[in-house]
Amino acid sequence: MTENGQQTEAPESIGAGQQDRPLRRKILRSIGRGEMLFALIKFDKYFPHILYGFFLIFLAIAVNLMIERTLVEVEENKAVLYDLKISLTQKNTELIGLEKLSSVQEMLEKAGSSLTIPDEPAVYIK
Repeated sequence: MTENGQQTEAPESIGAGQQDRPLRRKILRSIGRGEMLFALIKFDKYFPHILYGFFLIFLAIAVNLMIERTLVEVEENKAVLYDLKISLTQKNTELIGLEKLSSVQEMLEKAGSSLTIPDEPAVYIK
């Protein structure tokens, strides 16, 4: 109290807000650094297990990505095989057409050859 009878605030209460700031900063820094986990939860006991869990999750994701990549390659190869089967069928059809006697004669005539179909069968010598 002052001489007039009025109450004044204590100097400690004026600086209370300013004293909270370093404490808040300290708390935020400890949370940011992960020190709160070690202090409150005793996180250091389970740290190897948690690292192992993250490693297993990472491994599962990596294996899944490799499997997906392989499946994509398989699908692309199926499309290539389908195209090659179509090409093979076309070539087989052309080859069957070329084996006909009439087409062979036409090709020989176009080439200017004098070969023709024999009139008599071949003679076998014993």
